[in-house]
Amino acid sequence: MFNKKNLLLNIVELYYEQVEQMEKNYDTDNRYATKIQSYYRMYVLHKSYKKNQNATITIQKYCRAYLARQLVKQKLSECKNRRNVSTILIFHQIIYLSHQAQTIQRYFRGYIYRKYVHDFYLRKKQLEQMNIKNQNFLQELRSKAEQEKQEEKIRHEQAAKQEFMKLATNLHHLTSTKSQPGIYKPPFAKENPKAFDIEVETQLKIAFQTNIQWKTQKRSGSAQRAVTSQGFRIRPQSQKLK
Repeated sequence: MFNKKNLLLNIVELYYEQVEQMEKNYDTDNRYATKIQSYYRMYVLHKSYKKNQNATITIQKYCRAYLARQLVKQKLSECKNRRNVSTILIFHQIIYLSHQAQTIQRYFRGYIYRKYVHDFYLRKKQLEQMNIKNQNFLQELRSKAEQEKQEEKIRHEQAAKQEFMKLATNLHHLTSTKSQPGIYKPPFAKENPKAFDIEVETQLKIAFQTNIQWKTQKRSGSAQRAVTSQGFRIRPQSQKLK
């Protein structure tokens, strides 16, 4: 049968044995625990040191890089300034020499042109001849314009005369007779009206006479009836002078 009392005694004995054993091994365990703690503390401190060291190195690296870039920029700026100064000096020298060369060329070309190309007296003579030619040409233009004006005037006068003759063809009844003066020849007028420097009365007679075909008076048949009492035949309307 299971004996609880014996089990309890055995447990108590086992506990005391372990306590005794622990007391015997206390120094050794304490030494090992201290060593473990020292190694752990050393590990933590070493890890913190490495972290700080890496951070410091990174900061130093960026600072050195920034300072190096600034130094390079300064060197490049100084080099560029020296180059710009030398370039500006060379550019000013080129401008000065170019201006001097242009001045020499300008005076030399002026001398050559004045001596061989644009002779003053020859140029003056050419201008005088050109002026004479221009005056002759203007005179020709004026005479041509005057001639065209006269021709245009003559054409207008001819057209007006033709129109007047066409209108005056059938106005023979307005001319004067021996017993009755016409309307274009009033008896108390100081001067009779004129057309184309000829009296209108005369113009009407001329127009009438140029459009009348005179025939000898015949007493036979229908011809006698066609002849008027004045002894002339009227030209048909289709027959007109051109």
